[in-house]
This record gives sequence, C-alpha cells and structure tokens, in this order.
Amino acid sequence: MVITIDGAAGVGKTTTAKKLAKKLGFRYLDTGAMYRAITYFFIQHQVDIESKDMVISSLDTLKLDVSFPIDRPTKIVLDGKDISQDIRKKVVTNQVSQVSAMKDVRKKMVKMQKEIVNNGNFVVEGRDIGTVVFPNAEHKFFLVADYNIRAERRLKDFDNINEKLDLSDIRNDLIKRDKHDKNRKLSPLKKAEDAIVIDTSSCSVDEQVESIYKYVERV
Repeated sequence: MVITIDGAAGVGKTTTAKKLAKKLGFRYLDTGAMYRAITYFFIQHQVDIESKDMVISSLDTLKLDVSFPIDRPTKIVLDGKDISQDIRKKVVTNQVSQVSAMKDVRKKMVKMQKEIVNNGNFVVEGRDIGTVVFPNAEHKFFLVADYNIRAERRLKDFDNINEKLDLSDIRNDLIKRDKHDKNRKLSPLKKAEDAIVIDTSSCSVDEQVESIYKYVERV
C-alpha cells in the first residue's frame, strides 16, 4: 500500500509522514530530500542547469543512496559522503525548485522513487506524489498551512542547522517558491482530485497524524 502526503514547504509533511509511517508500521520516503540531493550535487559540481547535455551527463555519474528510517534521522549519501545536513542549507533551498522542475531530473528521480516503493508499504511525501508519481495510491492527502506558521516552522529548521535567517525573508521566499512550484509546466504542485485536504495551521503533529490515521483505518 502507498499513502501519499503532498504539500508545500513548511506545512508539516516530513514530521507527519514519519510519525504516520511509524504508527502504521510502514516505511517512509521523503522525495523532496532526493531533489535537494540532486541540487546539492549540481552546486558542488558546478553544473550549468541551462545546459541539457551537461545535466544529462552529470546525472549519469550520480551515485546517490537514500535511507529514510522511521526511528533514525534521514540519511542521504552522495558519492560516499553523508550530505543529510548539507541539503537543508539555504543555498540548496534557493535552487531546489528550479532543479526539481527539470524534465531529465524528474525522470531519473521518479524512476528511483518507484523502484524504492515497489512491493512495499510506504508513506511517501512530496509535491506531486499523488498526482504524478503514484496517481493510483490507495490514500492521498494534501497538507496546507498559513504562511506565517510555515515561515516559523522553516525558521526552526534553519536554526537546527545553525543558519540564522530573517522570518519575513523566509515568508517571502515561501510565497515565491509556491508560485514557481504551482506554475511550472512539469509536475506542478497541486492537489490530486481525490486527495483529502488537511489544514495544519493550528494542529499539533500528533493531531495531524491522528486525523490522517483515522481516514486510513476507516477504509
């Protein structure tokens, strides 16, 4: 069984997906972290994302290993190096929307995501999981939240990796990123027609998880 949890940055996807997976005894997959890893890879190797040939040749050399354990921190290994913290830095956040909108990048990532989930029970989070990657998933959820709440959550994320940013700047970045993600031609951020909307603005993580859990158990 596959359960998809989509939504923009800061709506609570990661924590909710992890806790839901643990509650259900499922495995967990964070597709956003995979796109962040690609973005980090491009930055480190100075890949010109305007060059299709350079992008394709770089992707062919990619050695990416992903591990999303429920009871331990996410582990992303690129070329033998653990970059789990590096992919959360502002320089990656600033470019991930542009990189994740690229056709060749998405083709490779979607293929990897489907291989990972093949023949297993997973809670998968991202931005197009219920619409593009797993359109036939048994359960689909789309999380939303107020911009101020989302900005505060993102501020805490950056604090956790010792990056000090301004709350208003983060809020403006979220608005800009949403606009880009919703309007991109390839796999835009949008709710699947059969997805259930969960507003996390005034919910605790446990309340979010319990709400989704009840929907899943009800069917």
